[in-house]
Amino acid sequence: MELTRGANAPVGAAAVSLVLEWGAGREVDPQALLLAASGKIRGNDDFVFFNAPRHPSGAVVLEDAGAGRATLRLALTAIEPGVDKVVIAGSVEQGSFRDVDDLTLTVRDTGGVLLRYPLHQSDAVTAMVLGEFYRRNGDWKFRAVGQGWTSGLRGLAEEFGVQVDDEPTQPPLESTPPPTAPSPTPPPLSPTPPPLSAAVPAPRLPVPAAPAAPAASDIPAGWYSVPGDSARLRWWTGAVWTEDYRPSFPANDPATCPRCGRPRHVPRFGGPAACRWCETEVNGLLEAWRGQMWQVLTSGGPHGPAWEQVWGQLRFHMISEATGREALRPLAVAHLERVVAFAFADGEIEESELVDFDRTVATLRAATDLAQAAQHIEGLRQRMLRGRALTQVKVGDLPLIERPGLHLEADELLYLDVNATQIRYLANGPKQTPGRLIASSKKLRFVGDTAGTELLWTKMVAIRHEYDTVVIQATSARGGGSYRVPDAEYVAAILEGALRVAKRLVLAPGQRDSRAVPQDVKARVWQRDGGKCQECGDKQYLEFDHIIPWSQGGATSVDNLQILCRKCNQRKGARI
Repeated sequence: MELTRGANAPVGAAAVSLVLEWGAGREVDPQALLLAASGKIRGNDDFVFFNAPRHPSGAVVLEDAGAGRATLRLALTAIEPGVDKVVIAGSVEQGSFRDVDDLTLTVRDTGGVLLRYPLHQSDAVTAMVLGEFYRRNGDWKFRAVGQGWTSGLRGLAEEFGVQVDDEPTQPPLESTPPPTAPSPTPPPLSPTPPPLSAAVPAPRLPVPAAPAAPAASDIPAGWYSVPGDSARLRWWTGAVWTEDYRPSFPANDPATCPRCGRPRHVPRFGGPAACRWCETEVNGLLEAWRGQMWQVLTSGGPHGPAWEQVWGQLRFHMISEATGREALRPLAVAHLERVVAFAFADGEIEESELVDFDRTVATLRAATDLAQAAQHIEGLRQRMLRGRALTQVKVGDLPLIERPGLHLEADELLYLDVNATQIRYLANGPKQTPGRLIASSKKLRFVGDTAGTELLWTKMVAIRHEYDTVVIQATSARGGGSYRVPDAEYVAAILEGALRVAKRLVLAPGQRDSRAVPQDVKARVWQRDGGKCQECGDKQYLEFDHIIPWSQGGATSVDNLQILCRKCNQRKGARI
């Protein structure tokens, strides 16, 4: 079906491709704006253009933008309910749409062409709404528009609520300018270039025959001008020269990209020029770089040669480190969540784990801006501090309290006195008895409203906490059982520490009980579950959970472990 200006037609396909084509010799930049019922975007994320080619929902994606052709892919059934209309717009940097020949908009699905709209613009406009997809009675329709703005893309964007910055809020994704430092002059050795990302194949070069000269080891890796040849740059690894060269372009010419030498394109409103040709390549390189960075973080953390090497790859591809720091931010937060979850998997936090966490936080803060996640990171640290405090209690660093009204023997020390509910499972159902749970250096007492029990530490076998309950296993039925207490984790730690002190149980460093989760098992479970809660999808306050509880014979295996957030883990405990 061929449409004329103002005409509309239904679109029954679940997903379509909108292809914009024009004559040679001109450049047209397509955009998509996802509008609410108010006729405005909900936020700048709803503005899809070649600097932000993918909507966060994935429902609208700009791709294949090039000479004479651009494609927008729309998954109409996946567009969020809050979006009432998707406006398809275009802009030109030079001249106007009156100078653009053969401008045609085509809507296709998997079966072929659905709609075709040839645009003829006689006015000298520099931005134009080409058409729009809109909802009508639960279905999608397309309207041919062809309305222009003489104020350009800025005017069109502001019309639909886009917040236009005179200065960029983020660094451009082009290149860092070539270094102006003098070229280092170590003796030439066999080249050892850094590994490249998957987007650019590494050159085949021989292995170095000798180490680099120590005198030049303090010169950082980077591209440096070749003596006697100002038109070329050569790669220095920080140790040796390689056989990698690239052309040198002016760093202070606003009309030329210092990375590829092509004329710059202006994608933002009043901001610095960005290179349209480098944009796609840089985004692809960054995608591969994120994968390599995550591998470095999960294998050895943000330390050592691998950490330095992955940053060197940015310089090798002439991508600014500011862009890398921006890409690192979400990975850094996810890595810290992983570190904490792994540390808690065995129920104890060693001093070395706490030190490693603080060191990792410091390194990541130096590498990227974590100000927006500061509160979350502090919450992770407080969780680690509490875990460390509980571990110290478990190994015998017990609190001492005083209760003047409580009768104790002369050499008896009091560790615990809390309200508790004893739970006994009888044939006719559970029986709950409120009272107090008292732990001293001599024995454990439960004092109920009408009766009580005493149990010497020598009669106890094991103590553990399950959600809001402390479970005590003893050699006799009297005295053991389950007790619901406030902060069961802390109460269980005190009782476990008291039991170890009474029985002279000394743990060797790093020793764990049968609930300990091996490192390779933790890694496999984390990768399988995607580092998020399997109940609600949350990525914060994560824990390793035994699907069949350990106390009921559940194994510590990949198949019997899952990732849950603390809230869902506690909810599961209530169901059990």
